[in-house]
Amino acid sequence: MDYITARERELMQYLLSQKGMVPISEAARELNVSARTIHRDLEGLEKRIEPYHLTLRRQTGRGIEVIGEESSRNELLALLRHSAFSDYTPEERKTLLLSALLEANEPVKLTSLAVELNVTAATVSHDLDKAEEWLSFFDLQLIRRRGYGVEVVGTEKSRRRAMSSLMVETFGENEFFHLMRETMKQKPSPAGSDISNRLLGMVEKERWALVEGVLHDFKSELPYSFADSAYIGLAVHLTLAMERIIKGENIEINESYFQSLQETKEFAVAEQLISRLEQVFQRTIPKAEIGYITMHLRGAKLRNDQEYTIDLDSLPSAVQAKSLIQFVEERVGKNLTGDESLFQGLVAHLEPTLYRIKERMKIHNPLLKDIKSDYPELFSLIKEAASDTFSRFELPDAEIGFLVLHFGSAIERANTMEPLHALVVCSSGIGSSKMLVTRLQKEIPELQKLKNISLMDLENESKREGYDVIISTLSLPDSELPHIVVNPFLTDKDIRSVQAFIREQHKDSLLKKRRPISSGTSAAEEPIEKLVQMQAYTNTILMLLGGLEVEEVTERGELSRQLEAVCQRAVENGVIQNAEAVRDKLLERYAMGGVAIPNSGLALFHARSVHVTRPSFTVWDLPEPKDIQAMDGSVESTYRILLLLAPEYGETEIYEVLSAVSEQLIGSRESLIRFRSADKKRLTRHMGAAFHEWLKEKLQ
Repeated sequence: MDYITARERELMQYLLSQKGMVPISEAARELNVSARTIHRDLEGLEKRIEPYHLTLRRQTGRGIEVIGEESSRNELLALLRHSAFSDYTPEERKTLLLSALLEANEPVKLTSLAVELNVTAATVSHDLDKAEEWLSFFDLQLIRRRGYGVEVVGTEKSRRRAMSSLMVETFGENEFFHLMRETMKQKPSPAGSDISNRLLGMVEKERWALVEGVLHDFKSELPYSFADSAYIGLAVHLTLAMERIIKGENIEINESYFQSLQETKEFAVAEQLISRLEQVFQRTIPKAEIGYITMHLRGAKLRNDQEYTIDLDSLPSAVQAKSLIQFVEERVGKNLTGDESLFQGLVAHLEPTLYRIKERMKIHNPLLKDIKSDYPELFSLIKEAASDTFSRFELPDAEIGFLVLHFGSAIERANTMEPLHALVVCSSGIGSSKMLVTRLQKEIPELQKLKNISLMDLENESKREGYDVIISTLSLPDSELPHIVVNPFLTDKDIRSVQAFIREQHKDSLLKKRRPISSGTSAAEEPIEKLVQMQAYTNTILMLLGGLEVEEVTERGELSRQLEAVCQRAVENGVIQNAEAVRDKLLERYAMGGVAIPNSGLALFHARSVHVTRPSFTVWDLPEPKDIQAMDGSVESTYRILLLLAPEYGETEIYEVLSAVSEQLIGSRESLIRFRSADKKRLTRHMGAAFHEWLKEKLQ
């Protein structure tokens, strides 16, 4: 294969990765060549695949297809990926150029780049035009001067972001995952292609193993389960950070922004992670790195939205999720408002999404092309809904694609709600996992139950208890359970394959092998724990309702002075001990994002502080309307402040109850009207009824 041209190799990889017939025109469009060129290259391709027991089928009017065993296709694809070639595709040349320039600490001569890539200087210059456009997204500048050379200029933060993105975009998640696992096990990695060697060569192999080992041990302490892609992204981020620190390249962070990050729950996790890395690498790590790890944790995609609880900090995302659902519901004529899975999934997805956009963190969506092709109308609708909801910024198509998966799954559920059966492995995150699950539910009634699981969790035997088979979007060579590989979109061919696969399994014998999943809590302990928990909920609710006041702010002028006056009144009521300290906490939280509820005239200020003695909820009318930044990024003319305060180290149940208050605010228009009311009795009665329903749900 070492004499194959780049164009032939690209065509071969494309056809091997496709399932079913591919029209010649579509292949030509994907590879950016003419249909005549495709026909000409097919002659050589047919001979090259014969030794791998593969054949090429051509049908006039339909297209072309590679026929053969999946194992043979994968073998040839692996060979193509891991063989060294002297002839590179334009995209490969761009990757090699970028990796060389991002690593370099001084200008690189154009002629040396041309020699390395085996092309002319003019070709390199053309490739650099595309590389320059790619670098600009990361605020990096490409300097090109005659006699000087080529150099990437920008901050260390931007350079790391670019290096990390280049790695994650180039490698597929499955390939990267297995590479990291083999490295951690100290197994020699297979001979890689020039692309792989160049990218992985940005970091010493031993450092990959050390960082991955720390993350693997630390996984259970992370605040929530990540999608496989986010976990890999975190590993790349940390490994690159350690490599650059060891080389003396330190990163800087704005001090006030660093202080605001300290208020987040992810900061404490980042501190522990840095402490572990310092022990392993025997090196002091600058505190700025804690800030950037915190940012990465906050920008990560969750794997399972069922683990996600909407808290006060999530309220802006919840408001925007409601807006998106209402917009789409009106257009498609389906009842989506009552779909709790859609709402939870959107909130869990939107919070890191908005953070990524704010911090200019690039995201890669490997399914984007298929999403646009298979769901063009829904994609256009979601793009329109996003434009209407997020008026201050434009969501990139990659993010729109993930939202399409959430809504596509919900619309499927609105049509059919049949129960299912199987473990489903899908590494792309919540949206694509749900879409696959919903399609399976609709198309394969033979399955009886279902559970999403990540590649990493699949290694844990207890996670597999009670399941017979695995349906995966990735190859699982070491799987102990019978499994089948499908496309995330579950094509017609996939459906037939799964149906045949299910029929082949001996269900009677498999059912006998199943072991019930242990709850981990004895029957005697569970009721007692539940009663203690309900007592904590009830005590907090009674404390909030008993302390509810509707008062007027007499202080005029700046918002900070008005908040201090409100806090001073809380001192008099014994709720807080230091008015200035709590006011500063409220302002710090406001600096991190809007607090006004769009189109309501209300603003929800909240804080946790060591100076707060007990949970409190009060309502304050302002002497005149004040412009306050809203949760959707707009500016809201606000006439009433809602104040929620909580102790820094209170019981978990306290924060759940306070979060329930925020959920009441966005629950319905009727609920919002109650909070607009200045009538204390009416508001207390409304909240009491809402808490009563909330407690009944907790008892179930």
